Amino acid sequence: MRRTVLLTLGMLPLALGMRLAFPPDAAEASSSKIIYSFVGGADGAYPESDLIVDAAGNLYGTTNRGGTGCGTVFELTRTKDGWTHQVLYSFGNASSDGCGPTAGLVFDSAGNLYGTTAGGGSSGSGTVFKLAGNSHGGWTESILYSFTGSNGDGASPNTDLVFDSQGNLYGTTSGGGQNYRGGCYSGCGIVFRLTPNSNGTWTESTIYAFAGVPDGGNPASSVVLDANENIYGTTAYGGTQTCDKGGHFSGCGSLYKLTPNSGGGWTETLPYNFHRFQGTARNPSGGLLFTADGQILGSSSIGGDGIGAVFKLEETKKGWEQTVLYRFYGPDGAYPVGRLAVGPNGKFYGATAGGGMNSYRYNGTVFELEQTIAGWRERVLLSANGFAYNPQAGPTVDSQGRVYGTFANSNNGSNFGAVYEIIP
Repeated sequence: MRRTVLLTLGMLPLALGMRLAFPPDAAEASSSKIIYSFVGGADGAYPESDLIVDAAGNLYGTTNRGGTGCGTVFELTRTKDGWTHQVLYSFGNASSDGCGPTAGLVFDSAGNLYGTTAGGGSSGSGTVFKLAGNSHGGWTESILYSFTGSNGDGASPNTDLVFDSQGNLYGTTSGGGQNYRGGCYSGCGIVFRLTPNSNGTWTESTIYAFAGVPDGGNPASSVVLDANENIYGTTAYGGTQTCDKGGHFSGCGSLYKLTPNSGGGWTETLPYNFHRFQGTARNPSGGLLFTADGQILGSSSIGGDGIGAVFKLEETKKGWEQTVLYRFYGPDGAYPVGRLAVGPNGKFYGATAGGGMNSYRYNGTVFELEQTIAGWRERVLLSANGFAYNPQAGPTVDSQGRVYGTFANSNNGSNFGAVYEIIP
């Protein structure tokens, strides 16, 4: 299939609030700008998370570093004059505090924020934290759980948390669990649940520990729950298929399903194992989306034409099968990262860590995918030009269809990252 890049950014450097330039003959114009650039001090540095939006249109996210050294939780408030940045919390104020958040945040029904840090905590293996608004107009942090990375516990949580209908929190860790098995050298990772107690504490339980080949290994996505609250997710490695030509059997990744059973535990199955052949996506790298008809959409940084793809998984009479919706080839993006987002127009939005048109360095893109009668059509909304670049998370879309996300780097004299806005 012939692919066409319809839109790319100009070569002019960005400044805070400056609108990005588009070619005058662009088939479809969009407006893009940097709404905040981090300076690497108390305000934070290197945002690697996706963003969430509240009902007022304000944005919330995390930075991996900055603040007091171990990262921040921040808010960007929309005002009539632009956007105002505020640090809600800086990590590392205590020896047992979390450090280095890389995942996004989630709100509960009371407006409290929850997230994870990949490091820190009592053993240095990461934490789950909560931020609650206090009477002084600020936020109070509490550590709900510190991972140990030993005795079957997880280590390095780096995906978004998800609530179920009962108020339990679910997440994954990329390491820990069962160590040194099936191609996993720092542990194969776990799926965990945090259950709230009446006294305000939370109880953590490992509901599944991956074992590596031929089981899944190293979760790559946050979990998603179906209507019956079965849990689905992907692992970057593991599964039953060989991916490495050199004979190291780490696997191509898997789609897993966790089903609650009557005994209070969970039963794991692998409905789909990714493979290396026929131009399919493999080694999935981003979050998953359930469509209304039960299909699962995701992305992989490997596979397709070699530099990543967007794929669909669906259950058929033959079992679960994969369909590649789009294969990246470079100028349109390379190595997709993070989750896909759905706009109010029904279109899908995502980001790639590499590729683009504006520099030999290939600084990344933000793209739109639309299903048409002729198939899936990609449009590049933003092709990073070297000022702000290297997205490490997918975008989010507000109720007005505006697209927001983060760049991990920005060459504004400090190289500490930025937040973008796109109006498609």
